[in-house]
Amino acid sequence: MWMLSLCLVWIYGMGSSLGQVGSPWHTGAESDYYYEQLHPEDDLPVITTDEQQFAVNLGEPLIIPCPVHNLGQFTLVWRRGNQILWVLQDRGEGSFVQVVSRDPRINRNGTSLIINGVLPDDESIYTCEISTNPPRSISHTLTVKVIVAVPPTVYPANNRTSMLIKMGGTANLTCTVTGNPMPKVTWTKEGSTQPLGEGVALTKTNAKAEDNGIYRCTADNGAGDPVHSSINLQVMHPPDVMVDKSEVYSGVSYDATLACFVNATPRPQVKWYRENGSPVDPLRLRVAYDTINRKHSLQFDRVRKDDFGYYTCNASNFMGNSSALVRLTGRPKPVRFSSPKLGEKDTKYTLVWEVESYSPVLAYNIAYRNETDSDEKWVNFTVPGTTSSSMYHSKEHTLTDLEPGASYYVQISAKNEFGSSDINETFAFTTFDPVGTDPPDDLLHEEVIPNTDQYQDVVSEVGGVTESQAPPLPEVDIATAQSSIISPTDNMTEMEEIFQEIFKENEIPPAEKASVSDGTSETFSLTPREKRAQMVALVTAISLSSFFF
Repeated sequence: MWMLSLCLVWIYGMGSSLGQVGSPWHTGAESDYYYEQLHPEDDLPVITTDEQQFAVNLGEPLIIPCPVHNLGQFTLVWRRGNQILWVLQDRGEGSFVQVVSRDPRINRNGTSLIINGVLPDDESIYTCEISTNPPRSISHTLTVKVIVAVPPTVYPANNRTSMLIKMGGTANLTCTVTGNPMPKVTWTKEGSTQPLGEGVALTKTNAKAEDNGIYRCTADNGAGDPVHSSINLQVMHPPDVMVDKSEVYSGVSYDATLACFVNATPRPQVKWYRENGSPVDPLRLRVAYDTINRKHSLQFDRVRKDDFGYYTCNASNFMGNSSALVRLTGRPKPVRFSSPKLGEKDTKYTLVWEVESYSPVLAYNIAYRNETDSDEKWVNFTVPGTTSSSMYHSKEHTLTDLEPGASYYVQISAKNEFGSSDINETFAFTTFDPVGTDPPDDLLHEEVIPNTDQYQDVVSEVGGVTESQAPPLPEVDIATAQSSIISPTDNMTEMEEIFQEIFKENEIPPAEKASVSDGTSETFSLTPREKRAQMVALVTAISLSSFFF
């Protein structure tokens, strides 16, 4: 009996001890005293991070931190909204994790939450919570708003990829965009990088023909590459006609093509007419259209004489009509000069030019004047024309009685049976200036190395006579020769007089009439510069010969 009483006392004591540690059988106000004694504030878990917001791109991994100090045997729970993702509890012998979510992308790293490959549906508030056993509990909430970056998309509003308005009207171009964050939209026109505006809408007021084109709206939010969409704006306007070439050159039996560019919306009707207003013959002439360049062509396979004249390219639509003239001609093209700007002679100049003409050139009209003369003092004359097996003709003509060192202006036009060419170029040239020409460098040195053979070679080479043909040289005063050698350029007139005296005494023909001793009878004329070089060389040789002999 006494043994039974002892067992009851022992059970009661054990029950009291269990109640003091918060057993489910012992509740009441006095239990707080025992709880605080066993679990003081310093022993409770602490979350050591603040609330954060994360913005991640679609498909990227995300780690949501929740570091805990002194978790102990308390329980940690992760929730997405009200949904429990997983529960963590330390049982001493090891952490116990109970995964509630069936999403395989949900994982953990310690007490932090991992989401592998974020999806749009993952955007929510995530809570990390730690609970103590009742009656005292503590919790810390980590709010994570997952902003999923979505690449932009853009397309014309109402899928309207083309817009047609009348000239002077207003066009509202609009694009629809999506993306996260909201993309920035800019407008440009095809063929230019100049921004026209920002926003989903672009307004064009008082539309003109030059507003025609493709407008591009570009959306960009940093998530992926920018995307584009285009709207084709067509402003209806009357035709604008411009010829390719105002004058087309050809010849009888040659081919030719007349062309005009037409800009109009809607597409116009284009017709070709002769200058008398009659339509061209569609059975003989071909009409072509280049859609890319909006180029209309009238093609002649074999030009006839009566085909030459003016043609009209006429375009019309319901907004109006317009036309332009083009000439088919057989006359020559403008002359092109090929002679040098600086002449080689002082009183003469040889003009050289070329011209394109499909028929023989009958004559060339030449006009020239001195630069110092007035515009009215042109000298005009005509020279015979040229014939050629091709369309390319060349000609040259020498002008005489010109002033040395003077500048002249020349104009030339070519004439054939269909007319004269235009004068598109005034050619300028300058005659040779003998006064301003420097003597050869080898004559500027005061010291002369005597070499009789060398100077005899010079005389033979310049004078054009062989050594056996040269007459005996007269005796010349040494002092006079030496003064000539030392300063050959001081008094050129005196040297020329000496040279002429020598020619008279020995009956040597003038230098400009010297013949070439190469076995031929062909004569040639020396330029003033060559004459002076010949005189200086001959006098120098004579002086040296007198000095040594």
